[in-house]
Amino acid sequence: MTAGWRKKAKGMVLLAFLLACLLLLSGCWNYKELTDINVVVGVGLDRTEEGKVLLTVQVAEPGSIQSTSGHGSGGEGPTKPVFVVSHEGETIFGAIREMLATVDKKLFFSTVQVLILSERLARESLEESLDFFQRDHEVDYLMNVLVAKDVSPAEILAMESDMDTIPAVYISETVENTSYRGTGKKTMLIDVIKDMDCKGKQPVIGQITKAGENMVRTEGLAVFKEGKLVGWLDPYETRGYQFAMNDIGSAIVNIPAEEGKMSMEVFRSKAKIGVEFEDGEPACLMVKVRLEANVGGHEGKGKLDAPEKISALEEILEETIRKEIAMALEKAQDEYSSDIFGFGMEVHKYHPQYWKKAQDEWDRIFSRLPADIQVDAKIRRTGIIINPVIKEH
Repeated sequence: MTAGWRKKAKGMVLLAFLLACLLLLSGCWNYKELTDINVVVGVGLDRTEEGKVLLTVQVAEPGSIQSTSGHGSGGEGPTKPVFVVSHEGETIFGAIREMLATVDKKLFFSTVQVLILSERLARESLEESLDFFQRDHEVDYLMNVLVAKDVSPAEILAMESDMDTIPAVYISETVENTSYRGTGKKTMLIDVIKDMDCKGKQPVIGQITKAGENMVRTEGLAVFKEGKLVGWLDPYETRGYQFAMNDIGSAIVNIPAEEGKMSMEVFRSKAKIGVEFEDGEPACLMVKVRLEANVGGHEGKGKLDAPEKISALEEILEETIRKEIAMALEKAQDEYSSDIFGFGMEVHKYHPQYWKKAQDEWDRIFSRLPADIQVDAKIRRTGIIINPVIKEH
């Protein structure tokens, strides 16, 4: 999986670069020579102590993009894959233009893989942070957006990853992997823009932290309210959120087993949320999840040779996932008072008259409502063995 995503991500950078070449050679009025651009693959935004914007860009050398994609010629000498440069400015647009005083070519943003926001900037205003990226015609709306926790965007972009010659591609791959496992979320720029303009749902953005000298971790979520960062969800809370949002493609959920533990591979999950009304007022938040899983690993005692044992495991799996959903929901209600699930959208859709009078107070109303979380799990396969590897004594 990782190798496939690496090849795909590098291919996307190379394809975007080649398309840029075609545009640059098409004879348009704003024609630029190919040698006049810097291929930007990663962007970081931060706020300085003085209140200025700190812009950091990671630029890939075209030759390294080609060679790492498997198309380079063997006779060329080694080149540094990327370089990173930062610049302060009063605004993002101003910092980009002023950066040209320190870099030799125009910055080309259509190839950006990741946009990383600092915690300080995100707590001030998400809308202001993304304004330039909504307006500029070169920006790719499919770029990944992340919020850095306990580390600056500049530190992350300056890392020399052991996993990939282009660090921004490595970061993109980790986002894909954690999203696939449910402990993270792939948040593209277009998704964030839609959520910022959505009535009844607050935005969430993927989280990024350092996991070592040359490694990152993209598990967890940044929670927003009214355009400002208010807190975080940990990986388990994130998975609970993803289950409730019908956004789980696959996940490994560990549950307790007889004197050990068992890994359940969730391979199909469907979820629906809603708001139950009584006497014209919201009375309860509803979350219903149906999922199918296989036994992926069994480290413990006991045989899986009876229907009642499978049924007991299904109940444990249901309770484990129900607990993770409840953790995410309680945090959104009690700590952040932010409807990141979109229950307000359901009210807007099915109870428009109530929504008209309650929309400005919805987050407060959402925070006090009880929740009914229902999880129905079915275990389809237990594998080709009945007995666990660990023998009973």
